Amino acid sequence: MKIILAALNAKYVHSNLAVYNLEAYTKQQFYQDSFWGKQQNGDDMVFSDTKGLPEIVVREYTINHNLDMILQSIYQEKAAVAAFSCYIWNIHEILTIAKELHKVLPDIHIWLGGPEVSYDSLKLLEANTFVEGIMQGEGEATFYDLVKVWYVMDDNCNYYSENVMDSTDQQVDEESIDLYRNVQGIVYRDRNNQIHQNSVRKQISLDEVPFIYYDLSRFQNKILYYETSRGCPFSCSYCLSSIDKQVRFRSIKLVKKELQYFLDNKVPQVKLIDRTFNCNKEHSIAIWRYILEHDNGVTNFHFEVAADLIGEEEVAVFRQMRPGLIQLEIGLQSTNDQTIREIRRVMNIDKLKKTMLAIRKFGNIHQHLDLIAGLPYEDFVTFKESFNRAYEMKPNQLQLGFLKVLKGSYMEEQTEAYELKYQDFQPYEVLSTKWISYDEILDLKKVEEMVEVYYNSNQFEHVLSYLIPFFESAYVFYEALGKYYEDRQLYGIGFKREARYEILRGFCGWWFDKCDKSSEEQKRFSFDILDDLLIYDYYLRENAKSRPSWAKTEPIEKGIYQTFFKNGGTEEISLHREGYDSKVAARAMHIESVSFETVKWLSRNGENISKQQVKENNGKMYCLFDYVNRNPLSKDAKVIVLSHL
Repeated sequence: MKIILAALNAKYVHSNLAVYNLEAYTKQQFYQDSFWGKQQNGDDMVFSDTKGLPEIVVREYTINHNLDMILQSIYQEKAAVAAFSCYIWNIHEILTIAKELHKVLPDIHIWLGGPEVSYDSLKLLEANTFVEGIMQGEGEATFYDLVKVWYVMDDNCNYYSENVMDSTDQQVDEESIDLYRNVQGIVYRDRNNQIHQNSVRKQISLDEVPFIYYDLSRFQNKILYYETSRGCPFSCSYCLSSIDKQVRFRSIKLVKKELQYFLDNKVPQVKLIDRTFNCNKEHSIAIWRYILEHDNGVTNFHFEVAADLIGEEEVAVFRQMRPGLIQLEIGLQSTNDQTIREIRRVMNIDKLKKTMLAIRKFGNIHQHLDLIAGLPYEDFVTFKESFNRAYEMKPNQLQLGFLKVLKGSYMEEQTEAYELKYQDFQPYEVLSTKWISYDEILDLKKVEEMVEVYYNSNQFEHVLSYLIPFFESAYVFYEALGKYYEDRQLYGIGFKREARYEILRGFCGWWFDKCDKSSEEQKRFSFDILDDLLIYDYYLRENAKSRPSWAKTEPIEKGIYQTFFKNGGTEEISLHREGYDSKVAARAMHIESVSFETVKWLSRNGENISKQQVKENNGKMYCLFDYVNRNPLSKDAKVIVLSHL
């Protein structure tokens, strides 16, 4: 018999760890369980097809695939069972596919599992008669027990005839054929269409879950997901992870062995999905030290952490890391004290900020910071304050998200008390609360898009650093930029990168015309510096072959440019001394003229420019962009300031 484990991921680069865990655990049990008459042979696990045993296949799609194509693909497998992995982003598509699949394969067993179906299973089964059952909670052991049931149900299996049918091939009593009744952790529909909910399954040790990545050919061009723990010690009211407060850890010995496998194979990225990776200091720092000591120069590891739990010992380890070895995702959510208490968070915001700024100074670790709009006691004013405080922490990315009211969460229980209105369809996003209106939510969405385009792209870093101090706050700046987009109907248009610079320059002109010219801050504003920085940011990332149409500064004369490279540079930078061939260097570098005032501003704002360089010339200076020696973390070109060419 054939069993399909189907996943609809959000993106092509994603993989679904859950379905691969189910597959690997079940195949492992094939060799360990006397039910199959097979035993494990030594330490080696070879999961080749075994005659007579169920065939388990994994099929991954994305929510962007055509649903009819997915239906065709699953149908053509002609499987006896189709089990779907359900999340908030794919439940609608999965139910649609499952319904159509049942029409063309009426005898197929359709099962669901995953967080989106674990906490409202009875209601979901009642509404979707084509679904036979739902796995609740962790699925490895439950799925294996179900595989044994499906195996027994197979008409071609001797076990079925010996145990379910009597000697005269007459069917025994109904209780005997309800093979699901002893499977823990499921809700199911029997042959009489009666729905049953079985007892909760005891959680297994994480060391029992097999490592799924020994065949990396299955995961080409994919982000690899890995877990060293399950559960979360915190009780955040908006999160389902808080339901499982018993944190379980995979043994450090086993984790190190598996991390080494990633390192030996130079996997580009491994994303650890532990809900709060550093909730146990001994566990987390042992892993971070191992990664540091065995760094292969290639692999990046992603962690979700509570930054306020990071101490001096961890910071000392971080300081030594290669740029890009790790990245940190930090859940701030809000800086409003009342909100933090209400959502059951425990957090020292001052310590979090101090830690993030200290790590940023190292210049080697990407930090991603999350905010959530629509939380209790967070109104429009306090959220803007949260945004500004988060912005001051200078994350590499600032994610402005909106509350998702998840089934089974404490937040859902408080719907009436909070006057929560949210979408009936996934992702069940907040529309309004007693503290914030839908109009205000829409205003925040405009800011969210501006932050995503201009801040999170990291393509406008110096321009933004220059502009924002002229506004009341960072939020006010992005709000004004969003209004500029709205008034000109620029939302929803897929602009190229070059056009975003032109729009930002237009916004600055529009803003300056409206502002009070008599203020001291406006008197300090310089369009010359702004135009220099627009060009500076543009060429910092891209060795553009043609000059952007919006550029206000003049390019260097072609003859001067050619002479510089022909002569091998200047005394400030000898291309020969640096090991560059002149012709290669001309293709791998770009030079822009900038004002002395711009260089001074860059120097004051953290750029690696020596005081000597700044003092050498009071007129025009030059920035040489070296695209060979890029910053390994930001991918910015190396910049060398020249006093002359």
